[in-house]
This record gives sequence, C-alpha cells and structure tokens, in this order.
Amino acid sequence: MKKIVVFDTALGTSNVGDEIILDSIYDNMSDVFDEHFSLRLATHVNNFSMKQVLHRNTKIRYFQNADWKFICGTNLIAQTRFGKINSQWQLYPSNLSIYKNCVLIGAGTTQATEKLDFYARHLYRKVLSKEYVHSVRDDLTRRVVESLGCRAINTGCPTLWKLTPEHCEKIPTKKAPNCVMSVSGYSPQTDRMRDLKMLEILRRNYKTVWAWIQTTDDESYLASLEKQAGIEPFARIYSLSRFRDVLQNGDVDYVGTRLHGGVFAMQHFCRSLVISIDHRAEGFHRSNHLPILRRTEVEDQLESVIHSEFATEISIDSEAIAAFKSQFVGSNQ
Repeated sequence: MKKIVVFDTALGTSNVGDEIILDSIYDNMSDVFDEHFSLRLATHVNNFSMKQVLHRNTKIRYFQNADWKFICGTNLIAQTRFGKINSQWQLYPSNLSIYKNCVLIGAGTTQATEKLDFYARHLYRKVLSKEYVHSVRDDLTRRVVESLGCRAINTGCPTLWKLTPEHCEKIPTKKAPNCVMSVSGYSPQTDRMRDLKMLEILRRNYKTVWAWIQTTDDESYLASLEKQAGIEPFARIYSLSRFRDVLQNGDVDYVGTRLHGGVFAMQHFCRSLVISIDHRAEGFHRSNHLPILRRTEVEDQLESVIHSEFATEISIDSEAIAAFKSQFVGSNQ
C-alpha cells in the first residue's frame, strides 16, 4: 500500500469547470487511487498554518511524507507569482514541505508564455518531483516544466482521455434542435459585440437554448448582455448534475466560450463547438483536434458551421497516457 495525497483543485474554487477536471482525473486514475490509501487537500486554499506545519503532528507528517502526491490538473502553473495573492495554487515557503515531490496530472499554465518570474521558478523547483514524469496538458506546459529540470509528457487534459475514436463515433455530426451555450464573464475574456452576436445567432437557429453558468461572473455578464439586447433571459444551468441531465435528455449541441463545458458535453456524446478566446482552447485544438471557432470568426462563420455536418475526432495520445500511469499502476512496493 502506498500513502497518497490528492491535491484537489475543485475545493475552494470559484469555477465549476475545475470540478469537471477533477471528476475526470478520479475516473481515469481510479486504478491508482482505489488501490492505495489516499487523503485530500486543497490547492486553492492554504491548508495549514505555519504553526501547524512546524508542530508536525501525525496528520502533518502524513502529508509531508506521503509516497505519492498528485496535483489534479487545471491551469495551476502561474508564470508570475511574485506579489500575487490570488494565485490558484496557494504555494508559500511556509507550506512547501506539504507539496514537496508532487506530481502533476494534466496541468496547464495560466498564461501563454514559457517565461517564469524568479519566484515562480524557485517555488516550482522546490515542490515538483524530479523522480517521476509529470503529465501536462499541452506542449507549452511541457516546455515550462522541463525548464525547471523536471521530466514531463504531454498527455492532454484528463477530461479528454476517454474521448476515444469509439466514443467520438457516437457523437452526432449534424445539428441538434436545441443548444447549451456559455459565455465567459472573466473581464479580460469578455467581448460584448461578438458575444451578443453569438447569442443572437444561437437564439435564431435553435428551438431551445440553455445557458451553462460556470462562474458567478458568467451569470452577471450574461444578465448584462440580455439586458443590453432586450431579450428574454435564457434558462440557466448551474450544477453539473443538471448539466448532465440536459445533455443526456435534451437532444442538444454545445456552443460557447467555456472550454470544459464543451468537453463535458462531448463526454456525454453531444456535438460541441468551443468558441476560442485564449491559449487553452487553441492548445487543445492543436494537440487534440478540439472543434473550435475563433471568436473573431463568429459573425461570419458561426451560423454556417452550426448547420454544417462535422465529425468529432479528438486525438489522444494513448501511449503517453499509458506511460504516465505505468509509473503508479500495479505498484505496491
């Protein structure tokens, strides 16, 4: 038996998309997690005070000395950490011993650059394992991790690992009568003119349109768009269980700017088109053939793409995934 720490990226998060990632990691890593003793800690919040860490009681010693420590996905690798207090990964000199020798599973970067500030480089070198090969979701993150003296392999995001050719063949190629859409309310990602155009096109071309709300910012932003356009509010979906129900029973497509909303829809055999607004969707498209349409193309192309026939052909590197998991599967030493 190994002692495992699973660093949970869905605890303390403000983004339900993190739950989609975590659920996929638990599903794909069940043959590791289920065979050993594991406890969870959060990444988005600081788990222990400095006094607790220094006291080193039985609980603290478990987390410090666990055999395997896994960081469960998301865009945790922030290139700029100096002076940041709102980082998704609450990593400080006082808690480095908790994270020491951790292994990434499908992690990505916060920004589209390979350059790390000196503080980020210092922290990541202290905690990332040099013994094990890390799983990252794109080549940019692989290069960043390798620049720290670690080994990494591009497995793609774990949300994609089960989107095999056999799975994708069951995803419709033609337009559904209904749609789930999303907008991103995070202020650097908003674009009122193009988002309003997307809503107009979707409402005109689908019988029923639901809105997937991934963050509270999405809710307020969508409400402001509806008010600006003078349209009746879309029916909201707030929980993953409700989202799953609509996907399974609604005869729907997915169209929207929320990347993992689109992946979740594909997991449930729905045709998806992600409106690309940042490096993450672009990276998924380059590495895994995720169906995307750039937001600058919405006005001219979205309607025709909706009515076109296209197959979902996600490309996953099964050998890379197997190579990463082989470090842990069947290990009882």
